[in-house]
Amino acid sequence: MKRDKTRQKQHRCSVCGSYGSTHIHHIFGGRFRTISEKNGFVIELCPKCHEKAHKDNEFAETLKRDCELDYVWRYSLQDWMELMGKNWLRGDETVTVNRTNIHKEGPLTAADFEDVEEVRRVM
Repeated sequence: MKRDKTRQKQHRCSVCGSYGSTHIHHIFGGRFRTISEKNGFVIELCPKCHEKAHKDNEFAETLKRDCELDYVWRYSLQDWMELMGKNWLRGDETVTVNRTNIHKEGPLTAADFEDVEEVRRVM
């Protein structure tokens, strides 16, 4: 597979923040790898965090859920399901949010929704 040459590595791990050697990790591998590449579902990880993403299922699932939350935040759960056909979020994590209530740049995690009053949980 050809690497997306427009994607520039920052040489900083997106998880632990360390600088240095990094790898591009496809958050969704296997049959979802091409979708990950096309949609930017990739993350820059240091070698230690990259190994953890492949060996620690709980850590890998957290990366998947965080990615899905970010996508659902920008688009919708329906768009996600049409794209991926699978939902990695737990019932209490699948949300729609009034975007004006969250004051944060960049990807969102489940913790970002804790203090939001206008959250509708979708089971």
